[in-house]
Amino acid sequence: MIKLGIFGDQTTNHELLGQLNTIPDVTIAGIYFSGNTDVPGEFPVLASPTGLMDVSDAILVLSDKSISNDLVKLILRKSKPVYLKAVPNLHIREIKELIDLEKEAGIVTFIYNPFTYNPHFDPFRSKYEKPFLINLRTCFEGNVIKPSHEILLLVTAMNRLVQSNYKKLDVFGSMDTIDQLVISVRIEYENGCVVNLTLSQQKTKGYCEIFQQSGMVSFEIDEPLYIQHPQLNQENMAVKNFISLILNHDTKTSSFDSLLNGVQIVHEIKEHLRFNGIDF
Repeated sequence: MIKLGIFGDQTTNHELLGQLNTIPDVTIAGIYFSGNTDVPGEFPVLASPTGLMDVSDAILVLSDKSISNDLVKLILRKSKPVYLKAVPNLHIREIKELIDLEKEAGIVTFIYNPFTYNPHFDPFRSKYEKPFLINLRTCFEGNVIKPSHEILLLVTAMNRLVQSNYKKLDVFGSMDTIDQLVISVRIEYENGCVVNLTLSQQKTKGYCEIFQQSGMVSFEIDEPLYIQHPQLNQENMAVKNFISLILNHDTKTSSFDSLLNGVQIVHEIKEHLRFNGIDF
């Protein structure tokens, strides 16, 4: 039985909290909410973050806000597996420090990413034999999430699918005649895989092709990838996958490694676009 400790705030989904009680092999050890926020009555409330960590086997940070680097480091130093609902806003140096702490502790880390839970990109369901070419064209969501953060989530999902560090990056960006941004990125990975991404602000249909040894998988994209699937279902599945990784002692896939590659890729994209007079 895994005792979960939950950090939350006013952005925490109470319906998701209710679903946690139904997950096998899990019990809720306690909950700590920051700010003036009502806590659901069925959960034991802890008075401090450290008190929550002391009574928990693993930590869920169920906030839409990016949490501090210091809190993540504290959780890792206490050797607690950690699930982050939001991607932490960290510098490359800080992410590298977290990778070292994670490997030293030998624990599972998990960063929720909505793109991972597209059925074709979900590494828990889609077991590709080393994909060696991925061609993806889609459009930015545009209203809910900033394009720079959306492409960070997308390339991080690709990194997890490819399971390799990136080696080389080529970027092309332009504004069309109606001031709609188009970004084309070619990413080469150390294991030989190549990912070609094209994203535009114009709301057009997209497609994806995934080539592997056993053949090609392809599908059309009728709407922005970011809003294709119900978020609550995705989050519930993500927490269950986090629990499964803990039970299986699967620490091989580092969420912070994938995040580091994603941040480095987006940094290069921003620098290239800035050089060409495009603020991204």
